[in-house]
Amino acid sequence: MHMYDVIIIGSGVMGMSVARALSEHSVHVAIIDRDIPGMHASYKAGGMLGAQNEFTQESALYHIARKSQQMFPTLASELLDEVALDIEYLNSGLIKINASKADAHDIQLQYQFLKQYNDQIELLTDSRLCELTNDKVMNNGKQAMYIPDDHQVNANRYTKALLESIKRRNVERCYHTEVHHIESLKQGYKVKTQNGSFYGKKVIVAGGAWSGRLVSPHLQSHNVTGVKGEALLVEHPTLNLNTTLFMTNGCYIIPKLQHRYMIGATSYFDDYSVGVSSVGRDWLLHQASTIVPQLKDSQMLHEWSGIRPYSKEERSVMDEVAQDLFVITGHYRNGILLSPYIGALMCEWLLTGQRPEDLQDFRIERSVDNAMHY
Repeated sequence: MHMYDVIIIGSGVMGMSVARALSEHSVHVAIIDRDIPGMHASYKAGGMLGAQNEFTQESALYHIARKSQQMFPTLASELLDEVALDIEYLNSGLIKINASKADAHDIQLQYQFLKQYNDQIELLTDSRLCELTNDKVMNNGKQAMYIPDDHQVNANRYTKALLESIKRRNVERCYHTEVHHIESLKQGYKVKTQNGSFYGKKVIVAGGAWSGRLVSPHLQSHNVTGVKGEALLVEHPTLNLNTTLFMTNGCYIIPKLQHRYMIGATSYFDDYSVGVSSVGRDWLLHQASTIVPQLKDSQMLHEWSGIRPYSKEERSVMDEVAQDLFVITGHYRNGILLSPYIGALMCEWLLTGQRPEDLQDFRIERSVDNAMHY
């Protein structure tokens, strides 16, 4: 019987980030995934590093998100050197705009919170909004806030770079292998799959929206489920919009390279279906063209959907649910953003046997104080 030091179930950016961090310490790691690596939420995400956009009040998750966000410039350089893949870290900044009159006050309150930690955040006048967006945004008296260091990466390329990195670091990978059951042994765990059993001293469940199915007795109170999100990629050669726009109704426009713009995202709870609906497509195009009218003339290049892991009251879980059995889930729209720092923290936990201080507030039984708000 071969015993791995660590088995990671799930090869999204969370699972691969933990594996990559562990590889620095000669830990024998195997990743098991029911599909091919990174082809769900990670691969299809917008890539926004919205460590400030996503938070309206004090929480432990806000501070973790900020620390993780600040790791990306160095990480982008390291991955480029290691695997020759540019993850397209762009200093685009982000403008948050109210989608309804009722949301204007919420942006003002969020500004007051964020300004405590970042003096560069601005509430925008009409003229300043026009300046930042090259006069491309239809204002109509909207409230807008500029967050200059909420940047972005190309989620597709980031996922591919992590995959190539763990390949080169000899992390064993078992794909097209669905896990059916995790059985506790006297020492370690037996992970039963349709392709046989794997044995590990420690197991991390990082299966995104499917994590709850593998450790359901421990996550019942969190109601971990999937939220389907739809997104579009369009091209407009003369738009010249360089800053991400995020509306309070969840619609966003992310400028990518080569005059391309990603428009997302719908949210359908408990929906694991694949593909973009006509209703979702129409909603995204309507919302985007309402705020940026020139997008009506853009060319559709691609559309897709992904499933994001959601837990009750948007409470992320990073916990040891049984001796040497860990779970990472519930990060919803922030998986890309959180992945570098969570990878480092989980690596520290596994190596030392001590929960890092920054993960103290993410136990399953904790209160709702770390909920994210939109």
